[in-house]
Amino acid sequence: MDLASGIIAAPVIPFYESGSIDWYVFDRYLESVAAGRPKAIAMNMAVSEVSSLTLAEQIDVIRRAKQVLHGKCTLVSGVNTTNAPAAVDLGRQMVEAGAEALVVFPPVPAFLGPVSASMVADFHADIAKGVDVPLIAFETNFISYPAGSISELSKIRNIVSIKDAAFNVDHTVANVKENSRIERPIGLMTGSDTFVLEAILMGCNGALIGLAATATAALVDMYELAAEKKITEAYEIWNRIAPIARICWRPPIRDYRVRIKYVLMRQGVIPSMKVRAPFPELTAGDRRDLDEAFEETQFGNRDMLPAG
Repeated sequence: MDLASGIIAAPVIPFYESGSIDWYVFDRYLESVAAGRPKAIAMNMAVSEVSSLTLAEQIDVIRRAKQVLHGKCTLVSGVNTTNAPAAVDLGRQMVEAGAEALVVFPPVPAFLGPVSASMVADFHADIAKGVDVPLIAFETNFISYPAGSISELSKIRNIVSIKDAAFNVDHTVANVKENSRIERPIGLMTGSDTFVLEAILMGCNGALIGLAATATAALVDMYELAAEKKITEAYEIWNRIAPIARICWRPPIRDYRVRIKYVLMRQGVIPSMKVRAPFPELTAGDRRDLDEAFEETQFGNRDMLPAG
């Protein structure tokens, strides 16, 4: 499986107003995302509110997704824990449930504040020893990895790529340069939803993004056009998606979950924008701005649906 390039979609989890998972909508929605031709689908990620899911629900999400995808798309699971032994244990459970690869979240609180490249490498090496599947490292907007981390991660056989969600252009450029100079370059996947195309043009190999919870097919088309150096055509697509992305992932960035669910609800893809507490409901200002961008970009048109 190739998890070092292309578009990997991270879908949302649809909830009933009661807060329980709407499995009927989940099945239909996941089928539509898979129809958008992403390289893989990553569940139990931040956009799917993994921090608000119980362990049993996380396992059920992977089992259900495995049944829905039925081998048509590679299934990846996030692993969000506080330490390496816990990550190994959770990772094994996700693989047993049907995940074919894992996205390793940075451990909190251990990685809050400055971390060294050796800390990053040791954490991932311990997980790689315990779970023999492809691993994707994950740096976030509040925990970015220092120079030298990609070089050290590339020495770990299981590590196939890293998701750079630092939302920092200079950091992305530095990552691209470092990755180009090492003996075994790994996949550099942008997770910065506000400048996806620009990151790819900078040298990222693809994207692992919550933005691909919708407009999946359009983002795949955009990536393919960029790979073919058809930059003008790629921007024709991105210029319709970017206004929505910049609103959904603006400060406070935490609120992108309900914002992207509102977009999906307006598209008619899911019936509710319900998010679980403690995540807040959509603000009036976000609704107004998204409504305006939705109309200006014609985001309700069929070509912006997950399946295209």
